[in-house]
Amino acid sequence: MSETPASIPAPLPAPPPLPPVPADVPVWASGRAARWSAVRRAPWARPLWSVLALVVTVVWAIAVSPDPPCSDAVPCGADWLGMTETGLAVGMLAWLAWLPELTLVAAPVLAAVVAWLELPDAGPGPLAANLCVLAALGFGWAAAMERLAARRRQRDLAEDGTTARHALPVPLAPLRRGLILAGAGLVLVAVAAFCAAEGLVGVHDDLRHADRAVRTTAKVVGRDDDSVRVRTADGRRLTLDSYLPEDHRVGGSLTVLEDGPWRRLASEPYDAMFPQLGLLAAGLPGLSLLVAGLLARRRAAALRRGPVPVLRVVARLDREGVMWIHAGDDAWARRPLLTAGFVADAPGGDAHGPARPGDREELVRAAAFPHEALMFGAPYEGGELALVTSFSDGRRVVARTSGPVRLSGPGTGPEPAPEAGERDAAGALPAEVPKTLVTTGRPLSWGPGPLSRSVGAALALSGIVGVALIARTLVTDGFGVRPFFFLLFTVSWLATAAELLNWRVTADSSGLWLSGWWKVRQLPWEHLRSVRYTRDGSVEIRMPDGGDWRLPGLGMPKSERRLGLNPSYVRMAEEWAALRDHPDLRPTEAVSGLGRGLPLGPALLAVAVITALAWSFH
Repeated sequence: MSETPASIPAPLPAPPPLPPVPADVPVWASGRAARWSAVRRAPWARPLWSVLALVVTVVWAIAVSPDPPCSDAVPCGADWLGMTETGLAVGMLAWLAWLPELTLVAAPVLAAVVAWLELPDAGPGPLAANLCVLAALGFGWAAAMERLAARRRQRDLAEDGTTARHALPVPLAPLRRGLILAGAGLVLVAVAAFCAAEGLVGVHDDLRHADRAVRTTAKVVGRDDDSVRVRTADGRRLTLDSYLPEDHRVGGSLTVLEDGPWRRLASEPYDAMFPQLGLLAAGLPGLSLLVAGLLARRRAAALRRGPVPVLRVVARLDREGVMWIHAGDDAWARRPLLTAGFVADAPGGDAHGPARPGDREELVRAAAFPHEALMFGAPYEGGELALVTSFSDGRRVVARTSGPVRLSGPGTGPEPAPEAGERDAAGALPAEVPKTLVTTGRPLSWGPGPLSRSVGAALALSGIVGVALIARTLVTDGFGVRPFFFLLFTVSWLATAAELLNWRVTADSSGLWLSGWWKVRQLPWEHLRSVRYTRDGSVEIRMPDGGDWRLPGLGMPKSERRLGLNPSYVRMAEEWAALRDHPDLRPTEAVSGLGRGLPLGPALLAVAVITALAWSFH
């Protein structure tokens, strides 16, 4: 990025200069970056679909598969293979979403276990269900393979034509990436191994006693929640622990194994349930953390071993401490390409002298504004990168990823850090006009999408029913502090439901009409200083006095993006910014009274009160 066009004022304050840049390092141009950003996984490979397919088929298989009762001929015992099947099925739900590398190994193993345990001698229903489980596992494996292939395509495209390869500048801080994850994983795996050893010792002791035991036939005379009472042929009465006492009919007979003071039912050997639960509780997260830590450490080490691709980019730190990377010629950081958490090595130890107090604070303040940086490493989803920039005095600083690289999706972008507030308030560069903004002079309006309305309707119905139930309790049982607070909490649901169902923003010649859950507020155009969409689905408007007016509860951005929907409030924030900066695009007509929006809060509250009164005094 050599210079800023004369028609565009320079960012304020000026970003820190780059350290000396080798002549062969190119700018990551917007056109090339756009082609890179378009290389993504296929829509069918979205982890959500694989997880849903596995959940539905596994639940179906469990529902239709019979649970064989324990008997003397076929005792229950410790089912280590079944425990492996359960553990892998639970783990796959997380690995399909976050660890495609582990999915490629675990899915075939789980498929083999399911085929070995469930398919032989299965009836038509269980056979169909388990075949669908195998199909879901195959689909998940293919989706994981597609995700990894998309990463390779991104890496290859980023490296294609990039002749500049350089090693990270030295000195470098010790490599700690992945140490905490791998260490925690090792500890949990050790705990899981201890639980497995305890279970195996218990099974071995049980078999040793059973081999020496005397078999006695007894009659069931009673049972409790966790035991059965029997009477032997010689008149002795015994109480024996049982995992499934309901399987033993009173008056029926069973076999008791006795080895001195040790005794148990012949149909219920030691099943190691608690050690197996401990094995799953520690082993699944332990294996996930260990693999994630080792992968992160391997990628970070590869970044430091030798020359890697280098590109000039624009970076910006948001208010949550997350770095957003933009194309090198995107001087105003409009279109983020990828994001990741970064941790900076303490500057100093080089020719510019040792680190000074306040260096990290200065770096955070400077990084809050769009600034040039050298990006080391080929960018791809889940990868590792390093950024090199410098202080105003030329001292170099290296920032390394503290988490995997993530691609930026539609409607996402950096939320400006507090340090960048003054610059954002200046509004130096007019907003672009989105293609969705079509102006005809008539008023424009924005409202909730289908997902927002569906959730709002469900919330309104549950809120009205909840208010009626709690009100009836207060009338019949008398006033209570807890029901009263529950009533207040449930009433607050109605406010959220009204907003989700019928929030509306209308733009006319005078400004914006903001319809919330209780009232309609007008915001004149001259008071609209800046508009910002936040990641929690809200829109913030900067007021002339420096304060913020927030329109919350507009939707569920993460869920809507995963479902492939285009949230209306994302488009709304972009169009508001364009109307703010381009007065000629604003509507020229005024909106009528009802056209400004109709808050549903009073109506829902009235319905809830009427329903509560009718039910309480019926």
